[in-house]
Amino acid sequence: MKEVTKEHLLAALQALNVRPGDGLLVHSALQFLGRPVGGVGMYFEALCEAVGCDSISARLDANERDVPAASPASRTGLASSGTIAVPTFNFSFAKGEPYDPINTPSVGMGALSEYVRRLPEARRTRHPMQSLAVVGAFSDDLVSRDTPGAFDAGSAFERMLDLDFKILLLGADIDAISLIHYSEQRLNVPYRYWKDFTGRVKGYTGWEKRTYRMYVRDMALDPKLTLHPVRDYLQTCGQYFSVALNYGQVGLIRMIDFVRAVDLFLSEDPYSLMLNRGELGIEK
Repeated sequence: MKEVTKEHLLAALQALNVRPGDGLLVHSALQFLGRPVGGVGMYFEALCEAVGCDSISARLDANERDVPAASPASRTGLASSGTIAVPTFNFSFAKGEPYDPINTPSVGMGALSEYVRRLPEARRTRHPMQSLAVVGAFSDDLVSRDTPGAFDAGSAFERMLDLDFKILLLGADIDAISLIHYSEQRLNVPYRYWKDFTGRVKGYTGWEKRTYRMYVRDMALDPKLTLHPVRDYLQTCGQYFSVALNYGQVGLIRMIDFVRAVDLFLSEDPYSLMLNRGELGIEK
C-alpha cells in the first residue's frame, strides 16, 4: 500500500487553499489515502498546522496521545486561530442507552473522528445522537449550543455556517456529508419526520433526563439518497475543489455553498436526490 505523509497532506491542503484561521468540518475515509506515516494522528497534526489550531496532542509523543477527552477545566494554555470539527454520531441513545459526551464513542464515523473525540483538548456537543467533537478557536462557542435537534436554528451546525466553515473530505465521498439534514428539515422533505427521544445525558453536574429530537427517515419509503448531482453542480459552479491523493481524493466545499446547492435541488423537487424514487413510483 502506498504511504501518505504529513507533507503529502499539507501539499494537498495548500493546493485547496486551506489556510490559517479556517474552520473545517472534516468527513474522512482514510483507507482511500494510503498507509499514514505516523498513524492517524498524522492527519490531525497536518490539519492543525494548516489552519493554525494549537493542539496539546500535536505537541505530545505518540505514547501520550491515546487519552480520553478532558473536561473544560483541564484545557489550558491553548491558542488557536483555526477550528477542526468532526462528526461523532452514535445512535444508541435512540435505543435507550445513556449518553456521556466524554466517554460515549462515535460509531461508524471513522478512525479520525474517534481519534479527535479522545483528545484531551477536544470538546463535544451535547446532542446525544448527532454530536461533533471540536478542537480550536471556536470549540467553546460550538459546544455551548445545546439545541433539541442537531441541525436546528442556533445549533452548532448553523453556527458553523455563520462562521463560514468549510467541509473537508479526506478520502470520503460527498455522500458522507451530514449537513444535508440541515436542508432537509428546513424544507420539510416528505421522506423524513420528527421523532423525540428521551433518556439520560451526562452534564457537567451529573446525569439528567433530557429529550432530543431527530428528523428521521420514513422507513416505509426507506429513502436512499445520493449527493453526486450536488457535487456535479458545485463543480460546474466552481465551488467544489479536489486533488488526488494516492487511491482517493481530498475535497473542499464551503458549507454555505453546499447548503445553497442542496436547497436548490430539494426546493425544486424534494425527491430529486432519492435513488429509489422509481421503485416507489414517485415520478420526476
